[in-house]
Amino acid sequence: MLESFAATEVSSRSLGLLRIFAALTIWVEFASPWVAHRMDDSAGTMLLAWVVLVAAWFVVFGFKTRWATAIMALAFAGLHLYYGVALGNAKLAAPVQEFQITVLLALTPCGRSLSVDRALAVRRAKRDGCGPPPERICWWQLELFIVQTATIYLWLGYEGCDPRWLSGELLERQILQWYGSDMFVVHPGFHRFAVVAAWTATIVEFGLVVGLLVRRLRPYAMWVALAFLFVHMLVFSTSYLGSYVFLMMMTMLIACLSPQRIHDLISLQGPR
Repeated sequence: MLESFAATEVSSRSLGLLRIFAALTIWVEFASPWVAHRMDDSAGTMLLAWVVLVAAWFVVFGFKTRWATAIMALAFAGLHLYYGVALGNAKLAAPVQEFQITVLLALTPCGRSLSVDRALAVRRAKRDGCGPPPERICWWQLELFIVQTATIYLWLGYEGCDPRWLSGELLERQILQWYGSDMFVVHPGFHRFAVVAAWTATIVEFGLVVGLLVRRLRPYAMWVALAFLFVHMLVFSTSYLGSYVFLMMMTMLIACLSPQRIHDLISLQGPR
């Protein structure tokens, strides 16, 4: 069974699509706060941010992808783990999801499809008189991104078990922080809504963990996760940093889609 799991192959185009959107999100995030507007004037931070910025463009286009993803992940590690976690820079400690996905991109052959590397490989194959290399990857390599996403929801659910959250206290604070409303005074019954919403969010987060890990439930869990993200973004007008986190979360949900359907859609062919 383990050998079958390790040997099963799927189309690499879904991973290529995930690579493009993830690298674009990282590029926009790094272009705005840490490079263009110099939110942190540390020379080391600026240098590593520029390395991530340039490497992200190579990753977007899929040129020298293995080297580009490795360099991007190492530079991101310096920013996130050293300057962020070790030295206490809150801005650099925050992008946990983005850092994790750069590591996974570096560990997987994400440049096998939808990339300059693929175009060059096809050209070499034609010149040598042989067929193009197959656009295939091991199934478990795509599953890594799903496990990562499920882990994020697991920790969100764990944090949601805080008695202050389940009692509605923390949600009420967030509503007051964002809207500054007196609704809890004018409408005392609104507290019950906050309690129900807090419990619902926690249950949904734990449910998404199971739904993402069970393959038969995964397509439904993906739509629930998207709806959950959109509701959060509509209720709370997130900052630019929060928006990047949600964009990355939505990008990782690409791994929940059928790899063969994505392959056929990109090829503009019917289902096989």
